[in-house]
Amino acid sequence: MKRINKSEPPKFFKDFIRKNNPVNWDGIHEIKHDLREHILKSEQVNQCAYCESAITSFSTKSHIDHFKRKHYFPELTFDYNNLLVSCKNHNHCASTKDQKVKSRDFYKSLINPVIDEPSDYFDYQISGKLVSINKKAKFTIEAFNLNHTGLKQQRNNISWAVQSYKSSLGLEEVIEQVGEFESFIRAIW
Repeated sequence: MKRINKSEPPKFFKDFIRKNNPVNWDGIHEIKHDLREHILKSEQVNQCAYCESAITSFSTKSHIDHFKRKHYFPELTFDYNNLLVSCKNHNHCASTKDQKVKSRDFYKSLINPVIDEPSDYFDYQISGKLVSINKKAKFTIEAFNLNHTGLKQQRNNISWAVQSYKSSLGLEEVIEQVGEFESFIRAIW
C-alpha cells in the first residue's frame, strides 16, 4: 500500500454531480469508466490503491472503491477523497475489506492511503511478505489480506527482477520498468 495523493476532482465529475444531482452511486453510471480511468492514471499510476498490482481501467479488472463504504457513510458517496480504484481480486484488497466491515468504527483502526503515509506503518521482507510495524498496520494487512499467498509470490518474483536491474538502472527507472508494487521495490532497494 502506498500513499495516494488525491488531486482536485475532475471537472467532468464535478459538473455531472452539480447538473444531475444523483441520489445514489448508480446515478453516475455513464461517467464511471471515465472517473475510474482518471483516478487510476492521474493518481494511482495504474496500480491498485491497496496491493499496488498493475491494473487497467476496464471494469473486468478494476472498480471504484469507496474506501469508507456507502452503507456506513452515505454522506461520502460522492466525496472524491473517498474514491480509490482497486483490483477486482476476491481474495484481497477492497472486496476483502468490504466483507469485514461491520460498523463505522472499523475505519478507526485502518490505514487510509489518502490520509496516512503507509510506509510509516509497513516494512517488507525480500520474500514478499508485508510486515506490520504496529497494531494499525497489522489490522490493515488483515483487513485487505495484503499477505495473500499470490501477492507475496508476485512481490517475491519482483525482488528477483529488481536485483537483476539494479546493476544497470536507477531506482526510479526500475519502478517504471516493473510498473507495479512500487512500495515494495522502494523498501527492498
